[in-house]
Amino acid sequence: SSFAGARRDPSSAGPPPMHNGPAMSKAVLPLSPTGGAPPKRSAGAKMEAALSAQRDFMDTYGEPLEQLLNVLVYLVPVQDSEDDIAGFWNQTVYSVIDLFGLYRTVLLRSPDALPVSVAESGTSGHPGGGIQRARLTYTIAAFSLRSLRSVQVLLEMYAYRVGGAKMAMRVCFRVEVVKLMLKLLLRSRMPFAFYIDEEALEEVEPPKANPALAAAQPTKIRAVPGADDVFVGKRSGRKLPALPSPMAPARILPGDTSAPSLRAMIGEVIFHARPLVHLMVLSRRGRKSWVAWFTAIFLDQASLVLLTPVLEPRAGSRAASLELAEMKRRQNLLWWALLRSPFFDKFLRRPSELLDRILSRVPVINLFRIMELLLALQKFHFTTSAS
Repeated sequence: SSFAGARRDPSSAGPPPMHNGPAMSKAVLPLSPTGGAPPKRSAGAKMEAALSAQRDFMDTYGEPLEQLLNVLVYLVPVQDSEDDIAGFWNQTVYSVIDLFGLYRTVLLRSPDALPVSVAESGTSGHPGGGIQRARLTYTIAAFSLRSLRSVQVLLEMYAYRVGGAKMAMRVCFRVEVVKLMLKLLLRSRMPFAFYIDEEALEEVEPPKANPALAAAQPTKIRAVPGADDVFVGKRSGRKLPALPSPMAPARILPGDTSAPSLRAMIGEVIFHARPLVHLMVLSRRGRKSWVAWFTAIFLDQASLVLLTPVLEPRAGSRAASLELAEMKRRQNLLWWALLRSPFFDKFLRRPSELLDRILSRVPVINLFRIMELLLALQKFHFTTSAS
């Protein structure tokens, strides 16, 4: 207590005593160049940091995690009952997995990879504003279309449970109309003579190959001043050849794509109208109608016959790869007709049921209820609609 009121001698050596009061806490804070408080991170910067962390995670673990989830969906038992009609929960899990893959694609894809038209690359006073709006519109429409595809079977199942087959057919027709509108919106932003689906884009340019992510990776070498093709290590000083820089997707120029023509336009109209025409015939004649089955086959084949001769993109260009991938995708869609009624009921149902009984007796394999799930979901339109 005798030292409590002692005062410090100004001439004594040593630093002044430290205090833990508010004044000291303010003194140790770093000041901004203007002398004020340190700048706070904006909401946009925090969002970008969160997205960057998610991109890194998806780039490293997204693909194996998606493959694992796709395997697990076949382990869910199918219960054909009122609580779980025709594998409702199986389809729910599958839809969630599909949405996960869609989110991964959106995160990893570079905006430069979007196949949008460069005609609106700028406006007066705002260079690049047109291409940015086109990319934003394309991203929103493509995400909406693929999200709707992910849940369309669930929507049909729910309508079937609530109102029966007629209500399910009406819901399917409305969903197809919305999908057609989204496809038309995407088509308006593309430089091609016909619609290029997102599946074709992913086939040619997987979302993992993102030059923005590759460019963001830290490098351990530095360039030698004045040398464009030589690098030297920071510690060893060893000279190394330059690493190949990540290449951005090539720009699609008007001369690279197939030329628009009346034949291509008619083929596109037939292709996009096929789902609606098929549904209208089904609503009148029923799922067991051979007329509806042959109508869908005829329209798909007619569209391919009209489009194939006008497919003449510039060889070796990015547009050629995308257009060929889209035509291959449409040709593969024809195989879905084998799973539609009445062809499946007449030729494939009994062999499928026999194969299901055989697989159910094989150890380990009986855990994956692939055929059971196929038989349970086959009667729904969107399972085999290929739209």
